[in-house]
Amino acid sequence: MNNKIDLNLLVVFDAVWRHRRISRAAIELNASQPTVSNALRRLRDFTGDTLFVRSGSGMEPTPLAERLATHWCDGLSSVRRGLAMRSGFDSATDKRTFTIVMSDIAEAVILPHLLNVCRETAPGIFISTMQLPMEQTLPALRAGTVDLAVGYIPELRSGARQQLLFESDYVVLARRGHPGVKQSAMSKPVFLRQRHAVARAEGTGHAIVERTLRKHRLDSQIAVRVPHFLALPMIVAASDLVATVPRPLGVLMADAVPIEILPHPLKLPKLVIRQFWHERFDAEPALMWLRKTLRVAVTNASQLRPPR
Repeated sequence: MNNKIDLNLLVVFDAVWRHRRISRAAIELNASQPTVSNALRRLRDFTGDTLFVRSGSGMEPTPLAERLATHWCDGLSSVRRGLAMRSGFDSATDKRTFTIVMSDIAEAVILPHLLNVCRETAPGIFISTMQLPMEQTLPALRAGTVDLAVGYIPELRSGARQQLLFESDYVVLARRGHPGVKQSAMSKPVFLRQRHAVARAEGTGHAIVERTLRKHRLDSQIAVRVPHFLALPMIVAASDLVATVPRPLGVLMADAVPIEILPHPLKLPKLVIRQFWHERFDAEPALMWLRKTLRVAVTNASQLRPPR
């Protein structure tokens, strides 16, 4: 491999690595898609590797790309943070990209409010979200490849700085007209007789839902498992299945599909939603602004219940 490389190509690699889509990388870089594709071709010639291959979810990195990202993307992140510390941060004019680890629920419930605040106060800011396995989240925060992690992630509590955003509870979703719904409630015996739709939600604390169902010997009554929570309201609305979801998601979807939101008859822990970051970046102006802005966005969201 030739050791001489145009450093601008690394900026393109970093954008494609984070967004997993050429179109989104092009928007961030203010470049055309053919320009980004040409830069990838030059990188492929340089490395002798395809680096990214197309898949149904976007551009998937090859094993070599994953190894290179550890050095190339982390290095660029350090440079950007150094420049930010030198020049300060002005949300009104800065065009920085922030990368946030979020679950599908957080993307649906929290992200729109963050974007609304940014629209008014930080029009040049670009937000990129991603989902990571639990074991990769803390290293990514430490390396600076992601700026925040947001959600119900109890495993992160011992390894990162954190701030409470809001608390919620779990509810039962059932279709309107479900025979088990009586006076906007579902009793425990009726709940235990139902068939269930379950979200795996890997990388979060929501595994407590399936553990609770298993504790009540409901394994055989789980009719479907899906990777994310967002599909559950639609599944419930079209069937006699019931689902256990965080209340904010039920509230969000209640106007979109014919579902009932019911108090949960089983004992489940409260959902404690936090934002997490690494102590290395505790005093960085840009990330201090991001954390404060996210907190404001959540506080302004009426369907969330921020702590007093």
